[in-house]
Amino acid sequence: MYNIQTPSGNRPYLFIFWDTFLAWVPVGIALILDLLFSYTRKKIRAFLIIFVGASWLFFFPNAPYLVTDLLHVFVRYSFDPTKRFWTDIVFWQHLFTIFTIAMLGLLLGSYSLFSVQNLLRISFGVMVSWIFAILVLLLSSFGIYIGRFIRWNSWDVITRPGYILKELVILLTDTSKLHHIFSFCKFMFMVLIISYVLFYIITKVRK
Repeated sequence: MYNIQTPSGNRPYLFIFWDTFLAWVPVGIALILDLLFSYTRKKIRAFLIIFVGASWLFFFPNAPYLVTDLLHVFVRYSFDPTKRFWTDIVFWQHLFTIFTIAMLGLLLGSYSLFSVQNLLRISFGVMVSWIFAILVLLLSSFGIYIGRFIRWNSWDVITRPGYILKELVILLTDTSKLHHIFSFCKFMFMVLIISYVLFYIITKVRK
């Protein structure tokens, strides 16, 4: 699937390996949270869960971020405006490759959120867990916007916290950009909430 080549012989989607690896990170952190919740003493559990949970929140947007990689199909596929490009099987090969990765990102994100929400449900009840899940998806929509348009990474929060905070204030007080932010985040949130609710329902029905 990753062996698609351009006419010049280049492989345009090698970046997907790194993006896919990052999408698995919140799943791994969610599993660590499960272990901490099950096997640590109550006195140290809260501190560890808060620390690891914050890491999970920062890395979580990397999973659904894969949806935005769909744009690379239209950047890297060579369109001929005189032809119906959708009749070219190579176009569909490009599209199906990135679409598969996008679906994987949504599944990984849904799984890790479902796992963490379940811990919140056990500890604080159903309502609190759903408020948490919706807030995470809202924040993630904005996080995906930042990753795609501002090009920040999850670890920038740790390596450059002062710079990030300063730039966030500038970004969120710039009225010329707020419409762009809201428009993107609105649609991204719709994709996230629909995919997550479907995952949640299917998972609950299977149980």
